[in-house]
Amino acid sequence: MSFPPELKKEISKARKDGDSPGWMKRQAGVLMPVFSLPSPHGIGCFDKEARHFIDMLALSGQSCWQILPLNPAGDYDSPYQPRTCFGGDPIYIDSEQLLEGGLVTEKEMEKMDQIIASSGGAQSAEDNVNYKAVRKGRDYVFRKAFSRFIPDGQFDAFLKANKFWLDDYALFQTIADFTGSYAWNQWPSGLRFRRAKALKDFEASHKQELEYVKWLQFLFFTQWKKIMEYSHSRGISIVGDIPIYASFESADCWASPELFQLDENRIPENVAGAPPDGFSPDGQVWGNPLYHWEVHKAQGYSWWISRIRHNLQQFDILRLDHTRGFSSYFSIPADKGIASEGQWEKGPGTDFFRHLLQALGDTALIAEDLGFITEDVKEMVEDAGLPGMKVLQFAFDGDPHNPYLPENIPVNSVVYTGTHDNDTTAGWYDKLDHNGKKFVTRWLRQGQGIHESQNCRAPFFSPRSVAAAMVQRALMSKAFLCIIPIGDYLLLGTEGRINTPGTVGINWSWRMNRSLFTEDLARSIARLAKQSGRSRK
Repeated sequence: MSFPPELKKEISKARKDGDSPGWMKRQAGVLMPVFSLPSPHGIGCFDKEARHFIDMLALSGQSCWQILPLNPAGDYDSPYQPRTCFGGDPIYIDSEQLLEGGLVTEKEMEKMDQIIASSGGAQSAEDNVNYKAVRKGRDYVFRKAFSRFIPDGQFDAFLKANKFWLDDYALFQTIADFTGSYAWNQWPSGLRFRRAKALKDFEASHKQELEYVKWLQFLFFTQWKKIMEYSHSRGISIVGDIPIYASFESADCWASPELFQLDENRIPENVAGAPPDGFSPDGQVWGNPLYHWEVHKAQGYSWWISRIRHNLQQFDILRLDHTRGFSSYFSIPADKGIASEGQWEKGPGTDFFRHLLQALGDTALIAEDLGFITEDVKEMVEDAGLPGMKVLQFAFDGDPHNPYLPENIPVNSVVYTGTHDNDTTAGWYDKLDHNGKKFVTRWLRQGQGIHESQNCRAPFFSPRSVAAAMVQRALMSKAFLCIIPIGDYLLLGTEGRINTPGTVGINWSWRMNRSLFTEDLARSIARLAKQSGRSRK
């Protein structure tokens, strides 16, 4: 199913050199999670460190800052298991601004840090994030600030503009706090099945707590707007990330169960995952409930359109996570919970993007089209005019036609050395076997005009040298946008990895040592951007 001719003509511009939408100019950016900023108080947030990082990107000649999802993180602190697909995680609120606004005292800020430290949280600005400890300390100081907050016109306007999702989320979060569990299928039946009287009675007895949850969202979006404005003042666009799935333990699933594959007791029938691929040889079971696409289609995909419209108000460009799931999705029986038991099911395909384009116009979306990609996925992404992702670490299987080799990457692409799910490039190369390193080394030498017959002194490059060379090759590719994970610019090994798919533990916790991102490095990055024709200056 294709777009109507008049719409297809418009989006086809994205696939022509020199005739692309304004945002698809040749440019470069850096992937850096907000939580990885070297901020005080246990985690990166919307503070002075965020502004400093933006300044460093500007000095580096960059045009974009790509982040990970900012929704309230769910199981195992994963930003891809959101508690709400519309709200923000209060953990990113800058408590220093509450101090400056007179809502908390210096002594209360010190107490917050003591709570974080005594709960096992970071002792320095570069230590890994301990989410449980940070949330405990943040909640203490947030409640102190809320007790002194006086609602005003801005707060009232926020409540009105966001009512379409905020009321349900506030209820969901407050009930979860009251019951001590996000597992809403185990809540008392009246709350679980959203019976009117039960909800009304709960609201009446928890007014203050409901307002507290809404106030945190007000703070989150108010502070994030200031970060966006500062970023724009420095010439930097923000690339956001929208997870394809919601967590089962989310306000979205609880408030709109008809949109998900749940049984009569509102328990997932099938869950999301992935078959074996480059990220996980055994496949993955993500556990998210799958969508009832027939219901979404009957509603004109209104939930999705609202979600993407809302996100496009917060970010300049959106990376659409697991885009192949719109063409076909991997369905795993919930009672099995094993990836090998899963099978592919047909998704909404091009019909989804046609409705999206008609409702929102030519949106700035990037298709995360990695993994097992079939012809129908390629056709859907091409028909939608979306730039796809190309990852250099996936290029070395010996096939000269591998689509991830820089020489095979088309203009309508976003190229990466690796993503948040990959090891750093130095760490990746270091773990390759002898033949793998030999293949990569040969490819890099040929790219530099060095051939085997020249009797090179060293058989292999060092991991750091490979990382530097891969960054250069990515920047010199034809792709209109090149995004490099900050860990590769810093030449870090596996210690700089953000996430290892299919595992739990220290994921989503890495933080950058501020001293590594120097002005000298920024100027070096700026020279690379200029040499590759990607500098914004």
